[in-house]
Amino acid sequence: MPKSSLKSVLNLLVTFVVAGIIFISCGEDEVGKSGIDTSNTSPIINDFTVPTEANSGEEVTLEVVAHDQEGDALTYTWEVSGGKLSSRNQETVIWIPPQEPRQLFGRFLEKTIVVTVTVNDNISKPVYRSRQVKVRLLNRIEPSEFVAGIMLEYPLSKVQMLYGEASVDKKTDMWLEGANDGFRKEFLEDNKAKFFAYENLGIYFAVAGATHVVIAVDIEAPNKSKTERGFGIGSSFDQISSELGPADKIFQWKDNMWHYYEKKRIHILYNNNSIAQRIGIF
Repeated sequence: MPKSSLKSVLNLLVTFVVAGIIFISCGEDEVGKSGIDTSNTSPIINDFTVPTEANSGEEVTLEVVAHDQEGDALTYTWEVSGGKLSSRNQETVIWIPPQEPRQLFGRFLEKTIVVTVTVNDNISKPVYRSRQVKVRLLNRIEPSEFVAGIMLEYPLSKVQMLYGEASVDKKTDMWLEGANDGFRKEFLEDNKAKFFAYENLGIYFAVAGATHVVIAVDIEAPNKSKTERGFGIGSSFDQISSELGPADKIFQWKDNMWHYYEKKRIHILYNNNSIAQRIGIF
Protein backbone atom coordinates (compact mmCIF):
# COMPACT_ATOMS: atom_id res chain seq x y z
CA MET A 1 0.00 0.00 0.00
CA PRO A 2 1.35 3.44 -0.88
CA LYS A 3 2.51 5.50 2.04
CA SER A 4 -0.02 8.23 1.27
CA SER A 5 -2.91 5.73 1.44
CA LEU A 6 -1.58 4.23 4.69
CA LYS A 7 -1.34 7.70 6.20
CA SER A 8 -4.94 8.46 5.18
CA VAL A 9 -6.18 5.25 6.79
CA LEU A 10 -4.30 6.00 9.99
CA ASN A 11 -5.69 9.54 10.09
CA LEU A 12 -9.19 8.16 9.60
CA LEU A 13 -8.73 5.66 12.45
CA VAL A 14 -7.45 8.39 14.76
CA THR A 15 -10.48 10.53 13.91
CA PHE A 16 -12.88 7.67 14.77
CA VAL A 17 -11.08 6.94 18.07
CA VAL A 18 -11.12 10.59 19.15
CA ALA A 19 -14.78 10.93 18.20
CA GLY A 20 -15.58 7.81 20.20
CA ILE A 21 -13.74 9.12 23.24
CA ILE A 22 -15.55 12.45 22.99
CA PHE A 23 -18.91 10.68 22.61
CA ILE A 24 -18.26 8.44 25.61
CA SER A 25 -17.01 11.36 27.69
CA CYS A 26 -20.04 13.47 26.85
CA GLY A 27 -22.39 10.65 27.69
CA GLU A 28 -20.74 10.05 31.04
CA ASP A 29 -20.72 13.76 31.84
CA GLU A 30 -24.48 14.02 31.29
CA VAL A 31 -25.54 10.85 33.09
CA GLY A 32 -22.61 10.13 35.37
CA LYS A 33 -21.54 6.81 36.82
CA SER A 34 -24.29 7.08 39.48
CA GLY A 35 -27.02 7.43 36.87
CA ILE A 36 -27.74 11.07 37.83
CA ASP A 37 -28.17 13.44 34.93
CA THR A 38 -25.48 15.99 35.70
CA SER A 39 -26.55 18.21 32.83
CA ASN A 40 -29.71 18.94 34.83
CA THR A 41 -29.10 21.37 37.66
CA SER A 42 -30.14 20.61 41.24
CA PRO A 43 -33.07 22.47 42.82
CA ILE A 44 -32.34 25.76 44.57
CA ILE A 45 -33.62 26.43 48.10
CA ASN A 46 -34.69 30.06 48.34
CA ASP A 47 -35.99 30.13 51.90
CA PHE A 48 -35.84 27.80 54.90
CA THR A 49 -38.10 28.87 57.77
CA VAL A 50 -37.13 27.00 60.93
CA PRO A 51 -36.69 28.71 64.32
CA THR A 52 -33.56 28.40 66.42
CA GLU A 53 -35.64 27.99 69.61
CA ALA A 54 -38.97 26.35 70.41
CA ASN A 55 -41.09 25.37 73.41
CA SER A 56 -41.82 21.76 74.20
CA GLY A 57 -45.26 20.69 73.02
CA GLU A 58 -46.15 23.95 71.23
CA GLU A 59 -46.85 23.82 67.49
CA VAL A 60 -44.16 25.23 65.20
CA THR A 61 -44.60 25.93 61.47
CA LEU A 62 -41.72 24.76 59.26
CA GLU A 63 -41.49 25.92 55.66
CA VAL A 64 -39.19 25.57 52.66
CA VAL A 65 -39.37 27.55 49.42
CA ALA A 66 -37.48 26.13 46.43
CA HIS A 67 -37.44 26.23 42.64
CA ASP A 68 -35.93 24.26 39.78
CA GLN A 69 -34.26 26.02 36.85
CA GLU A 70 -35.52 23.41 34.38
CA GLY A 71 -39.03 23.54 35.81
CA ASP A 72 -38.90 19.95 37.08
CA ALA A 73 -41.48 18.91 39.67
CA LEU A 74 -40.04 18.94 43.20
CA THR A 75 -40.56 16.61 46.13
CA TYR A 76 -39.86 17.41 49.79
CA THR A 77 -38.80 15.24 52.71
CA TRP A 78 -38.68 16.58 56.30
CA GLU A 79 -36.88 14.84 59.13
CA VAL A 80 -36.64 15.74 62.84
CA SER A 81 -34.59 14.06 65.56
CA GLY A 82 -37.41 14.50 68.07
CA GLY A 83 -41.10 15.36 68.22
CA LYS A 84 -43.89 14.80 65.69
CA LEU A 85 -44.55 16.13 62.18
CA SER A 86 -47.99 16.69 60.64
CA SER A 87 -46.50 15.55 57.31
CA ARG A 88 -43.08 14.70 55.93
CA ASN A 89 -43.69 15.55 52.28
CA GLN A 90 -45.11 19.06 52.05
CA GLU A 91 -43.51 22.47 51.57
CA THR A 92 -45.08 23.63 54.86
CA VAL A 93 -45.49 21.28 57.83
CA ILE A 94 -46.38 21.55 61.52
CA TRP A 95 -43.89 20.24 64.06
CA ILE A 96 -44.65 19.55 67.73
CA PRO A 97 -41.36 19.53 69.68
CA PRO A 98 -40.86 16.61 72.08
CA GLN A 99 -42.59 16.48 75.47
CA GLU A 100 -40.37 13.82 76.95
CA PRO A 101 -39.85 13.30 80.68
CA ARG A 102 -38.03 16.15 82.38
CA GLN A 103 -34.88 14.06 82.94
CA LEU A 104 -34.20 13.92 79.19
CA PHE A 105 -33.95 17.71 79.01
CA GLY A 106 -30.98 18.01 81.37
CA ARG A 107 -30.22 20.46 84.15
CA PHE A 108 -31.14 23.57 82.17
CA LEU A 109 -34.38 22.10 80.77
CA GLU A 110 -33.10 22.30 77.19
CA LYS A 111 -32.64 19.77 74.42
CA THR A 112 -31.23 20.23 70.90
CA ILE A 113 -33.29 18.85 68.02
CA VAL A 114 -32.07 18.72 64.41
CA VAL A 115 -34.57 19.66 61.66
CA THR A 116 -33.70 18.76 58.06
CA VAL A 117 -35.50 19.13 54.74
CA THR A 118 -34.39 17.52 51.47
CA VAL A 119 -35.58 18.88 48.10
CA ASN A 120 -35.37 16.60 45.08
CA ASP A 121 -36.30 16.90 41.39
CA ASN A 122 -35.70 13.13 41.00
CA ILE A 123 -33.29 13.82 38.13
CA SER A 124 -30.26 15.63 39.52
CA LYS A 125 -28.58 15.55 42.91
CA PRO A 126 -30.93 16.39 45.84
CA VAL A 127 -30.21 19.44 48.04
CA TYR A 128 -30.94 19.86 51.74
CA ARG A 129 -30.93 22.35 54.59
CA SER A 130 -30.54 21.57 58.28
CA ARG A 131 -30.82 23.54 61.51
CA GLN A 132 -30.37 22.85 65.21
CA VAL A 133 -33.32 23.97 67.32
CA LYS A 134 -33.03 24.49 71.06
CA VAL A 135 -36.20 23.09 72.62
CA ARG A 136 -37.00 24.44 76.07
CA LEU A 137 -39.29 22.94 78.67
CA LEU A 138 -41.00 26.26 79.46
CA ASN A 139 -44.58 25.06 79.77
CA ARG A 140 -44.33 22.26 82.33
CA ILE A 141 -45.16 22.02 86.02
CA GLU A 142 -42.93 19.59 87.87
CA PRO A 143 -43.71 19.48 91.62
CA SER A 144 -40.72 20.35 93.84
CA GLU A 145 -38.53 21.06 90.78
CA PHE A 146 -39.67 23.76 88.35
CA VAL A 147 -42.55 25.70 86.81
CA ALA A 148 -42.58 27.48 83.43
CA GLY A 149 -38.91 26.75 82.83
CA ILE A 150 -37.78 28.24 86.17
CA MET A 151 -36.11 25.70 88.39
CA LEU A 152 -35.75 26.07 92.13
CA GLU A 153 -32.25 27.30 93.02
CA TYR A 154 -31.78 28.96 89.63
CA PRO A 155 -29.87 32.23 90.05
CA LEU A 156 -31.89 35.34 89.23
CA SER A 157 -29.54 35.97 86.30
CA LYS A 158 -30.48 32.62 84.70
CA VAL A 159 -34.18 33.44 84.96
CA GLN A 160 -33.58 36.80 83.30
CA MET A 161 -31.62 35.10 80.52
CA LEU A 162 -34.80 33.16 79.75
CA TYR A 163 -37.38 35.93 80.03
CA GLY A 164 -35.55 39.25 80.17
CA GLU A 165 -35.48 41.83 82.93
CA ALA A 166 -38.00 40.99 85.67
CA SER A 167 -40.19 43.62 87.31
CA VAL A 168 -40.84 43.88 91.03
CA ASP A 169 -43.88 41.80 91.99
CA LYS A 170 -46.73 44.15 92.92
CA LYS A 171 -48.98 41.33 94.06
CA THR A 172 -46.99 40.53 97.17
CA ASP A 173 -50.19 40.03 99.18
CA MET A 174 -50.29 36.55 97.64
CA TRP A 175 -46.95 35.84 99.27
CA LEU A 176 -47.31 37.85 102.48
CA GLU A 177 -50.96 37.15 103.30
CA GLY A 178 -51.68 34.03 101.28
CA ALA A 179 -48.83 31.95 102.68
CA ASN A 180 -49.30 29.66 105.64
CA ASP A 181 -47.19 30.20 108.75
CA GLY A 182 -44.52 27.64 107.83
CA PHE A 183 -44.10 29.03 104.31
CA ARG A 184 -44.00 32.58 105.60
CA LYS A 185 -41.27 31.81 108.14
CA GLU A 186 -39.10 29.69 105.80
CA PHE A 187 -39.25 31.90 102.75
CA LEU A 188 -40.10 35.36 103.92
CA GLU A 189 -38.38 35.65 107.28
CA ASP A 190 -35.46 33.20 107.14
CA ASN A 191 -34.53 33.93 103.51
CA LYS A 192 -35.43 37.65 103.44
CA ALA A 193 -37.11 36.95 100.11
CA LYS A 194 -37.47 39.44 97.29
CA PHE A 195 -40.31 39.15 94.81
CA PHE A 196 -40.25 39.47 91.02
CA ALA A 197 -42.76 38.99 88.23
CA TYR A 198 -43.42 38.68 84.53
CA GLU A 199 -47.05 39.71 84.79
CA ASN A 200 -47.76 39.42 81.05
CA LEU A 201 -46.63 35.77 81.26
CA GLY A 202 -48.37 35.04 84.55
CA ILE A 203 -45.08 34.20 86.31
CA TYR A 204 -44.27 35.27 89.89
CA PHE A 205 -41.21 34.16 91.83
CA ALA A 206 -39.27 34.74 95.02
CA VAL A 207 -35.48 34.78 95.41
CA ALA A 208 -33.44 34.57 98.58
CA GLY A 209 -32.21 38.00 99.60
CA ALA A 210 -28.64 36.89 100.34
CA THR A 211 -27.95 34.40 97.53
CA HIS A 212 -30.35 35.65 94.81
CA VAL A 213 -31.43 32.11 93.96
CA VAL A 214 -35.04 31.12 93.27
CA ILE A 215 -36.85 29.69 96.30
CA ALA A 216 -40.45 29.68 95.02
CA VAL A 217 -42.28 30.05 91.69
CA ASP A 218 -46.01 30.65 91.13
CA ILE A 219 -48.06 30.94 87.95
CA GLU A 220 -51.44 32.47 87.14
CA ALA A 221 -53.37 33.05 83.90
CA PRO A 222 -52.40 33.51 81.10
CA ASN A 223 -49.63 31.00 81.81
CA LYS A 224 -50.28 27.65 80.13
CA SER A 225 -47.80 25.44 81.96
CA LYS A 226 -49.18 22.01 82.78
CA THR A 227 -48.14 18.87 84.61
CA GLU A 228 -47.12 15.76 82.67
CA ARG A 229 -50.73 14.57 82.93
CA GLY A 230 -52.09 17.90 81.73
CA PHE A 231 -53.41 19.95 84.65
CA GLY A 232 -52.72 23.64 85.06
CA ILE A 233 -54.40 26.99 85.59
CA GLY A 234 -58.13 26.57 84.97
CA SER A 235 -58.17 22.87 85.89
CA SER A 236 -60.71 21.66 88.40
CA PHE A 237 -60.13 20.39 91.91
CA ASP A 238 -61.23 16.90 90.79
CA GLN A 239 -58.76 16.86 87.88
CA ILE A 240 -55.83 17.96 90.03
CA SER A 241 -56.72 15.67 92.92
CA SER A 242 -56.74 12.68 90.57
CA GLU A 243 -53.04 13.33 89.99
CA LEU A 244 -51.80 14.73 93.30
CA GLY A 245 -54.18 13.10 95.76
CA PRO A 246 -55.36 14.82 98.97
CA ALA A 247 -53.54 17.95 100.16
CA ASP A 248 -51.53 17.88 103.38
CA LYS A 249 -52.97 21.22 104.52
CA ILE A 250 -55.96 23.32 103.48
CA PHE A 251 -56.80 26.81 104.65
CA GLN A 252 -58.96 29.67 103.52
CA TRP A 253 -57.66 32.95 102.16
CA LYS A 254 -60.30 35.58 101.37
CA ASP A 255 -62.86 33.73 99.20
CA ASN A 256 -60.34 31.15 98.03
CA MET A 257 -58.83 27.94 99.38
CA TRP A 258 -55.12 27.13 99.47
CA HIS A 259 -54.18 23.46 99.18
CA TYR A 260 -50.62 22.68 100.30
CA TYR A 261 -48.81 19.48 99.35
CA GLU A 262 -45.80 19.74 101.64
CA LYS A 263 -44.10 16.51 100.54
CA LYS A 264 -44.55 17.29 96.85
CA ARG A 265 -43.65 20.95 97.50
CA ILE A 266 -46.52 22.36 95.49
CA HIS A 267 -49.46 24.58 96.45
CA ILE A 268 -52.67 25.41 94.60
CA LEU A 269 -55.16 28.24 95.10
CA TYR A 270 -58.75 27.36 94.18
CA ASN A 271 -61.57 29.88 93.74
CA ASN A 272 -65.05 29.29 95.15
CA ASN A 273 -65.89 27.21 92.06
CA SER A 274 -62.98 24.84 92.81
CA ILE A 275 -60.99 25.99 89.78
CA ALA A 276 -57.22 26.47 90.07
CA GLN A 277 -56.28 30.17 89.97
CA ARG A 278 -52.64 29.97 91.08
CA ILE A 279 -50.16 27.09 91.21
CA GLY A 280 -46.69 27.19 92.64
CA ILE A 281 -43.71 25.18 93.82
CA PHE A 282 -41.50 25.89 96.82
